[in-house]
Amino acid sequence: MRFMHLWPLFLLILIPIVIIMYLLKQKAVNHPVPSLFLWNEMYRNKESDTPWEKLKKNKLLIIQIITILVLIFALMSPYLASTAETSENVVLLIDNSGSMNTVLSNKKTRLDYAKNAAREYVKTLSDNTAVTVIACSDRTSSLLSGSLDRSAVLNAIDSIEGTTLAGDCKGGLSICQGLAAGDAGLAVTVFTDSPISLGSLSGTIYNFAAPAENVSLDYVSSAQKNDKLNILACITNHGTSPVSGDINLYGDGELLNVMTYSSLEPGKSMVLYFDTSDFQGTVIKAEINNPDALTLDNTAYCINSAKKSGRVLLLTSRNIYLKKAIELNENITLHETNDPETFSGKAAEGYDLYIIDGQDMLPKELPSEGNLLFIHCDPGQFFEIDDNCENIYLKLENSPYTVGIEDHSFGVTDTMVVEQPMWSRSFIEADNRSAGFVGDYDNRKIGFIGFDLHNTDLPLDYRFPILIWNLISELGNSDLLPTTGITCGSSIRINAPLNDLVPSLVFPDGKTEKLNELPLLFRNTDAPGAYFLNKDNDRSEAFAVNFDTTESRYVNATVTTETTDKNTVVVDATTTVAKNYRTPVIILLLLILAFEWIVYIKD
Repeated sequence: MRFMHLWPLFLLILIPIVIIMYLLKQKAVNHPVPSLFLWNEMYRNKESDTPWEKLKKNKLLIIQIITILVLIFALMSPYLASTAETSENVVLLIDNSGSMNTVLSNKKTRLDYAKNAAREYVKTLSDNTAVTVIACSDRTSSLLSGSLDRSAVLNAIDSIEGTTLAGDCKGGLSICQGLAAGDAGLAVTVFTDSPISLGSLSGTIYNFAAPAENVSLDYVSSAQKNDKLNILACITNHGTSPVSGDINLYGDGELLNVMTYSSLEPGKSMVLYFDTSDFQGTVIKAEINNPDALTLDNTAYCINSAKKSGRVLLLTSRNIYLKKAIELNENITLHETNDPETFSGKAAEGYDLYIIDGQDMLPKELPSEGNLLFIHCDPGQFFEIDDNCENIYLKLENSPYTVGIEDHSFGVTDTMVVEQPMWSRSFIEADNRSAGFVGDYDNRKIGFIGFDLHNTDLPLDYRFPILIWNLISELGNSDLLPTTGITCGSSIRINAPLNDLVPSLVFPDGKTEKLNELPLLFRNTDAPGAYFLNKDNDRSEAFAVNFDTTESRYVNATVTTETTDKNTVVVDATTTVAKNYRTPVIILLLLILAFEWIVYIKD
């Protein structure tokens, strides 16, 4: 048995104080007597009755001393320590993803229970056990590493807050795999509500999944059809019984409509169609009226803007790799020709982006409007070709167009290289010069790739479609935003404007952030709601951020107590890590006080 607190031992000083009070207590009683003849004999008997003899006969004193000892014992919080962990290094993985915000019957969330269980667990560990604390969701945050300071460990656990992000503890397990390579005795303890396997790691999983009633609003969307605005919302019942309720529809904060759903069976989804053809605003919001276990998935947003598809005209003789990569971008409509004269005729129709692939494809006259991307050709204007290099290695530079794929090197048989223009941003390096760049030139976006895509193995690499997607998103239309909807924690690309005006971003809570360098991959999207890009003091574009309802499926999950991993124990989260005996001790104390009162009354 161990004790959580030792400070109550100072209360032992009360015992000698009580004894002294009984020794000093006077108990004189007047009795009428007929004679003092036997006085001397009684006096001699009293002298033999010392103070210590008086204490032996005092029942109340003994009961009160026992009461003090039991009180001290209770305040020390005795418990039986768990013997499951004997490792010198323990890693705590605490899931703080969106589903851990599920509220249980006593108004506390699963994360509250997980943190409390983690605190109690830490108190059961030996003093020489080093503890690492990691918070896990879509992002993994190491809050404390290998600490013997129990106060620091408890503070790290207390600092963990719930997030709106999807995810589980797999990122934390990857870290543990690396730690286990240098420490074969590493023990991992996971606090989560989602299924997970420790694999070769040794440890315990405390599963906080428990049945709960929840309805999720999966999405709300709008579309313009026949000059009418059609809005629909989809809901799913993740609970165990049929549900009914209402959904409110708002437009720019004003209530537009209310629809009722009834008898939605468990595991089933329903699509509701709203009649709001007269709404001309920007932000559409749907909200479930009825409260349930998880409130984050009761609201969904969308932007009322029929997304303009960027029109791209590709002039090439044969480039299936490039064509397929462009078609991956759902916001682009691709038109293709292999004849420069046909190209010139089509260019008169007006396109957002013109791609010219190859010197032999270069038309006599370039379009006067629209963005341009030149691949392995010299347009004779905008910039000058500096040299032509053969059998050279190129490298993807750190740029907005190569996020996540930078520093990759690849070979080409020949490439055009240029001294990077002052108005551009290079994304392919060639011996301190540029073989690829994008920039703003006279209110047009100009892109350049110096090599023939057939003369390199880059199109066979997974990085190629990512690079082309980024380039087409930047050049393919004049919008700053390639999409109008993402989930919490996801990144969104914000393109550079065609002028020098720097837009600012307005968050759902009204905070404003100046976007100094564009394009960029914006990641600060944890808060659900509508985000606005202000340009020329006007809210020109917006995007909606919604809770990822894949987390909703864990709300009604049940505890799994079986595992195929030999070194893993899965337990119900209601199982206490340390068996705390404070409550029964306090009950015993109350019984002793009641007994003392009975003895006092009888005496």
